[in-house]
Amino acid sequence: MIGEQLQLLVALYVRPVRAAGRIIDHGRLWFALCAAALVLLLMPGGVFLPDKAVLKTIGATALAFVPAVILVMTVYRRHESFAVVLRRDYLTLLNCVLLSMAAAFLPLAILSRFLLFGNYLLVLVFLGAGEIYFLILVTCCVRTLWGSGLAVAAGAALAGFAATFGGLIAFLELGSFMYYLSSPFVLFYAYILLGSDLRSLGEGLRARQHLRRQLDIAATNPRDADAHYQLGLIYQQRRQYEEARQRFSRAMEIDPTDADPVFQLGRIAREEECFDQAIALLSRAAALDDRCCSHEVWRDLGVAYFRSARLEEARLALARFVERRSYDPEGLYWFGKTLLALGRKNDARQQFERCREAVETMPANRRRQLAKWKRLAMAELKGIDKASA
Repeated sequence: MIGEQLQLLVALYVRPVRAAGRIIDHGRLWFALCAAALVLLLMPGGVFLPDKAVLKTIGATALAFVPAVILVMTVYRRHESFAVVLRRDYLTLLNCVLLSMAAAFLPLAILSRFLLFGNYLLVLVFLGAGEIYFLILVTCCVRTLWGSGLAVAAGAALAGFAATFGGLIAFLELGSFMYYLSSPFVLFYAYILLGSDLRSLGEGLRARQHLRRQLDIAATNPRDADAHYQLGLIYQQRRQYEEARQRFSRAMEIDPTDADPVFQLGRIAREEECFDQAIALLSRAAALDDRCCSHEVWRDLGVAYFRSARLEEARLALARFVERRSYDPEGLYWFGKTLLALGRKNDARQQFERCREAVETMPANRRRQLAKWKRLAMAELKGIDKASA
């Protein structure tokens, strides 16, 4: 197991995005904690105050950095509460962050012992480089864990970095009061009051890794297409499209009549703006199952046609989707865009109005999740009004 964990650490230097996914699925928190503590002990500043420096840095990371990142992602994603995401993803993200810390500062820890001893200017240069590399690795981990864009993941990492300084300042200001908080009596009563909440923080990591192990076991069955399909969905959510394509292709080989993996391959092609390939795959999925993924195959096919400037075909596909799912804001928005491109402004206005109403009449959690389409529809309505004026 130690050898496997060391491979994860080394993989962060070679392919950080893929390594982030492997850490989420197979990383062990005890190894990440030990690796980060050892590297911090070997750092130039850790020689003089090793215990305090290491404990404060890891404490600020656990109590400030990770919650700040989760808070930013919760605000951005909108449809989940901070408490739910904290319970589900706290230990997973902490595992990734600690291992990223170990990987980012390990070169400095080694160089400071053999090449940079006494040269504080070079130490500061390498320290700055290590912090930048640490933020890059955390960005990769955040993007992989939540499937967000790079800009959002980088912003969350910077917010966590800023919160860490606030946590370190708080440790310094509290001073000796922290030792009272570490009293056995205080810890005992804290465990009585908060023990169940603290234990719940690890449920997400255990459940995620247990599911991955079960899927890997099921994927060894040469007749089980669904296991490969589910693994493909995991990779797709993490934006690891190459691995997702491999899993979906394998699922297609096992069961050629299943439309779902074909649809997901078409969706990946659309995300990568390979629209001709997307149209071919989505058309094949629609031929296999006219109701594939709750009719979403027609919405994605219509969008692919629209992005390829095949407007009449896009109109037909999106009209079919809207007829079957008249409450879907994304489909209504793209239908309105297609009608607007065809010069049918009044019909386009009607679809944009329906998109706005569909979002406003949804439950609160879905309304936050799909607010993007309302904003886009309102922008299109303003553009139509301005053009008419």
